[in-house]
Amino acid sequence: MFEGRIVLFYLANPPEGFDGGIAIANPQFIEVENRKFVVGTVPTAPDDWASGLRASVAFDLVAYFLEFIDENEFFAKSREDVPRTRAGSIQ
Repeated sequence: MFEGRIVLFYLANPPEGFDGGIAIANPQFIEVENRKFVVGTVPTAPDDWASGLRASVAFDLVAYFLEFIDENEFFAKSREDVPRTRAGSIQ
């Protein structure tokens, strides 16, 4: 579904520090204990200690997501000075 893409997942009720979403490269769906998870790696960024690590999010916690063609588009868009949205409202 998302092969080769970067997907930014926004959680419905994010814990502190995760309100900006969770970016996952090459995400795939897996099932663990009858629950769907999205698993992939953290996009490569020199200033992110988690860069390249395996990451996952429970899909039932996702409110919405944004799909990017690749890391170049993801990082270009994340640097743009545009209003960010959360749960349908402008911050």
